[in-house]
Amino acid sequence: MDIVRRVGVGPLAQSDTTALVALVGSNLFPLLGVLVFGWSIQGLLIVYWLESGIIGIFNIPRILSAHGTETSASRSQAAQLKSGGKTVTLPDPPETVPATPTWRRENWSVALFFAKHYGLFWLAHGAIIGIFPLIATGMEFVPRATLPTMAVGAGTVGVSHYVSYRQNYLRSGEWQTVPPGRRVNAPYSRVLVMHLTIVFGAFVVTIIDAPVGALVIMIGLKTALDIRGHLREHGRDSSTTPDPS
Repeated sequence: MDIVRRVGVGPLAQSDTTALVALVGSNLFPLLGVLVFGWSIQGLLIVYWLESGIIGIFNIPRILSAHGTETSASRSQAAQLKSGGKTVTLPDPPETVPATPTWRRENWSVALFFAKHYGLFWLAHGAIIGIFPLIATGMEFVPRATLPTMAVGAGTVGVSHYVSYRQNYLRSGEWQTVPPGRRVNAPYSRVLVMHLTIVFGAFVVTIIDAPVGALVIMIGLKTALDIRGHLREHGRDSSTTPDPS
């Protein structure tokens, strides 16, 4: 079997600089939203919720083009997710790895499994954010006047993740070595850590009654978590090699 091997300079050096700059830039827009456009706490949470949906959307073509050989670790990661009491069936590795990004027919069932599982997770997360003003004292529903700028904020996030998909995953060749079993689980760790921190922070903001300053701190923390998750994800995926199992 023709296995494509990529040589890197370390896990934290694999991320494309353009993608990293786009990531930081997309995180600065919510700062403008809070300081200039008057975003509420719920508005900020909605934009971050939309980002988690965008992360899931871009993970689908990542799964479809993943040509790496499954390892015991990637099988274990994929087995953590269950839908209807069943785990995902992972395909056999390809006999050859193409020179250009190609969607594998064998990966479609993995992508559909992910879309169903992640979609339900995302909708449940959105429902919680939707009722936040009802359960958090002092939190208001999103003012209608801020919706256009929130849409722009979500758009900048979409551009950031598109750049990461093109630069880090396709152009750098991650798709050649990462197995679909790893990609099916990848968004959860990043999104869960990020949003649990943000949701907890939102409650703290309402308690201390200092929304602007606390929201700025939340945005900074979210940005730091985003950068850390981005570097860990792409450092790990770019250095994936098959094991004997």
